[in-house]
Amino acid sequence: MGDRLPKFKAAAVQASAVFLDREASVEKACRLIEEAARNGAKLIALPEVFIPGGPYWAWYLGLRKGLPFSSELYLNSVEVPSETTAVIGALAQRYGCHVVIGVNERDNKTIYNTLLFFDGAGNLLGKHRKLKATGAEKLVWGEGDGSTHRVYATELGRLGGLICGEHAQVLPGFTLAAMGEQIHIASWVGFAVADTTLTEICTRYHAIAYNCFVICTQSVVDPSISQRIGVDLVPGGAWTAIVEAGSGRVIAGPLAPTEEGIVYADIDLNQAVPHYFLHESTGHYWPKQFQVHFDARELKPLHVRRDAHEPGDALREGAAESASA
Repeated sequence: MGDRLPKFKAAAVQASAVFLDREASVEKACRLIEEAARNGAKLIALPEVFIPGGPYWAWYLGLRKGLPFSSELYLNSVEVPSETTAVIGALAQRYGCHVVIGVNERDNKTIYNTLLFFDGAGNLLGKHRKLKATGAEKLVWGEGDGSTHRVYATELGRLGGLICGEHAQVLPGFTLAAMGEQIHIASWVGFAVADTTLTEICTRYHAIAYNCFVICTQSVVDPSISQRIGVDLVPGGAWTAIVEAGSGRVIAGPLAPTEEGIVYADIDLNQAVPHYFLHESTGHYWPKQFQVHFDARELKPLHVRRDAHEPGDALREGAAESASA
């Protein structure tokens, strides 16, 4: 009989965040997850920084004028773990579905652009921090490191993801593929400074080059954002679809760029197998003259080394020795 690879229904959400409102964005995310789960989805993907939206002000207002909005984003960001992650995990467990959602992650005094991965038991499998913020977004977000760039082995298959402009870099996608990625989450924020053909081209390329099914989810630029930050943004800016592994064929979606909704597709990982023999770029179609050396360490600003005695004990011992002398 041999092996049979998993089959399941996937869902890609296209919707706007409730801008700069963490609690309302979580509530909206839960409604969308519940809707997708009730429609039979076992993998549900929501857009980049869906909680609580993207820093559009950075592209137009600069650092100084944008600080009030950046500060508000900080106060509405998500700590990991927290009550917010517990709520999403509980919903994933209730419906037995995997959930991938983008959040602004607050860690100490820095915000990161982060994807969170939950399994069907509600466990937080891990996170992917965007490795390098794009353009003006560097005024708001910190950089990730190799410790959160990985593929998760799940009952649905080997699951990974990238965020927005990371898809325009070759090595992040290639390294996920080399880790054995079978299902890829392409997570994007609604475009106010680019064209959605970028989303489509990068998404379909990943599916072709790396023989992955790609669940592409992009948020909608809501007109209320323009009113809030005082900048005239083009509404919409979304391209949400599900793309077939190997061929790059769109098998669900896209929705209209201003429309909120969910697209669904049945994923059969067995259908990707014939494409392995055409162009498996991290295996027999890999030109061995080119190799990637990847640093998977967690990079920290502070490393605390503890010796046999605590520092306080050493000081006390030194004082005692001086007194006895």
